[in-house]
Amino acid sequence: MRCVAAKAVPAASGKEKLVRFTMNKTGSVKAVAVQGLLLAVMTSCCLAAANATPTNDAAHITAASWAGTKPPVSFKLGGKDSSELLPRWERAETSAPAAGGAVRKISFADPTTRLRVIAEVRTFDKFPAVEWLLRFRNDGASDSPLIEDIQPLCWSADAGKGTVTVHHARGSDARLDDFEPLADPLPARGSLRLASRGGRSSDGALPFFNLPIGDGGVIGAIGWTGNWAATCLRDEAGRVEARAGLQRTRLRLRPGEEVRTPRILLLNWRGDRTAAHNLWRRLVLAHYTPQVNGAPLTVPASYGVWGADLCDRHIARARRLKEQRWPFDVFWVDAGWYGHTVAKADATVYNTPWHLNQGNWWPSTNCYPQGLKPLGDVLKELGIGFLLWIEPEVAKQGTTLLTEHPEWFLRTKDPKSALLNLGDPAARRGITDLVSKIINDAGLSWYRQDFNIAPESFWAAGDAPDRVGATESHYIEGLYAFWDELRARHPGLQIDNCASGGRRIDLETISRSVPLWRSDYPCVPRWDPIGSQAHTIGLAPWVPLSAAVCVAAQQYTLRSAHAAGIVFDTGMNAVNPLGDAWLRLALEEFKRVRPFCYGDFYPLLDHNLRADSWAAWQFDRPDQRAGVAIFLRRPGSPFTAMEAGLRALDPKARYAVEVRSELGPAPVQHMTGAELSGLHVTIAEKPGSALLIYRQE
Repeated sequence: MRCVAAKAVPAASGKEKLVRFTMNKTGSVKAVAVQGLLLAVMTSCCLAAANATPTNDAAHITAASWAGTKPPVSFKLGGKDSSELLPRWERAETSAPAAGGAVRKISFADPTTRLRVIAEVRTFDKFPAVEWLLRFRNDGASDSPLIEDIQPLCWSADAGKGTVTVHHARGSDARLDDFEPLADPLPARGSLRLASRGGRSSDGALPFFNLPIGDGGVIGAIGWTGNWAATCLRDEAGRVEARAGLQRTRLRLRPGEEVRTPRILLLNWRGDRTAAHNLWRRLVLAHYTPQVNGAPLTVPASYGVWGADLCDRHIARARRLKEQRWPFDVFWVDAGWYGHTVAKADATVYNTPWHLNQGNWWPSTNCYPQGLKPLGDVLKELGIGFLLWIEPEVAKQGTTLLTEHPEWFLRTKDPKSALLNLGDPAARRGITDLVSKIINDAGLSWYRQDFNIAPESFWAAGDAPDRVGATESHYIEGLYAFWDELRARHPGLQIDNCASGGRRIDLETISRSVPLWRSDYPCVPRWDPIGSQAHTIGLAPWVPLSAAVCVAAQQYTLRSAHAAGIVFDTGMNAVNPLGDAWLRLALEEFKRVRPFCYGDFYPLLDHNLRADSWAAWQFDRPDQRAGVAIFLRRPGSPFTAMEAGLRALDPKARYAVEVRSELGPAPVQHMTGAELSGLHVTIAEKPGSALLIYRQE
């Protein structure tokens, strides 16, 4: 068993190179405490390297759980528990092949009320996983009895007497600690509740968890873009129960009405928890990520500008990208381009009333006198994608959409804002046509949807006492239908999912979109690149694809933002101008790193938020026998060096290794896998960074 650790080393002399990599002679390292500071490895990195494999243990769940009349779900109908009802209902089943597996539809019908519960259960050929959701449909002639406490996940396993720890993560909250990994032990006769807040799925908590039991466990996801809750309970005998579903359901279904539950995905694993998360990443990339030509989409390098500026200035910026040979994938126009906005040369999120025009979704004639088409045409000519920000679910008092179609909106007592009711077919058709026209007119390749409002109070206002949860359920299904229709109308269109920065990250949204602005923390004054580092380390085990933000022309800031995608924020909240030559080299480096971000992820140091420490992580592509490792010495760190061991390498194989301190290519060294597993990394500057790129020879 070998752990990776950081170790203090005497300060470097002025003659010493900025970055130095050497082999640790012993080939093994230990965590070392220096001056009261311990930089310990993440617990998962200390586990023995092993494959995460399927098992038939009682602690695991498979499609066989659906074979009888007691599936792993729970609800109440007319006050009676589903465990009592389902064995007496009519059961029918069909099966059909699906991409990479199969889908079974299992129907349970109440012969008295004609309420039908339909389970859609999916299995996979190459992954030890099972996924399902429930649909409740009233096939009767009158309202159904009350349906309450719908839990599409209700599963238990014998955990014995050992410690059971639930691993999960914070959600996004515009904070330094967004996506922070959390581990909560379950005491005997204890419980743990995880839940979203306000109606956005990753506001407060990520809807993912890992429940290790014995020598394995289950990784789970709750696919719902509204309010969800999950509870883990443990009894005196050591049995653990996991329940998950909507936070509030107490409703009668009208004749012919149907609602669905959150989607549940569970992956069984045995062995190393880090290996299990990498198996999870592969599952998500294969089956829960937008695909292009049979492969996951490429997350772009984006050039970001604020929308409240003159179209001609944007066109001049776009032409300069080409002239300077900056290989940006996307030209990103953020909020402020619409309604009655007045153009400002120094427009930012802080000095324009962008939020007051929500609901006036036409290009401002002050900024775009001929609409968005001239900019779109130039970007197409230059071979650069066009991304545009829209927040279609929100309208402000007095705006055109709300004035002309008040029946499309949900309201509360606050008259300032209204919520477009995506559960209303007429409202959904109207907004789909409107956004589709914008996409056509501008020639968009990326549609950026923001959502800066907590919808829970609007949904509650739309519910009758015997319809609690109905408005939310129809709304969320409407959101999926809206996105699916846009993608069907515009083949090749990609969606950037932003909700105050990453507050709608869940299994359903990542299947249709990518969070290119995963946290609003970069909008906070005195934003710190430590946030980008910590957000990557926290989010990557659960969600493979996201983008980070670079706002300063520094290698340390750039490497803090290395992820599957990157946003160079030049016009929204930039700290200093990004120089021409620097930006060209920075983009070249990002594009070297990007393919590896689609591989396995290894945190080489514990997630921490301290300015007096280091951060380090590795992306490895087993299919390419290559990868990258990123090392970052934070500004307050007294340590000039660390000892680190790369993961997933063949100790006997030889690797071509490129070590970059400055931007641009570096001399290639040749090292064995064993040598790379015992590195001595020196960074003299603080803050400072190093990038290691390796490939098996």
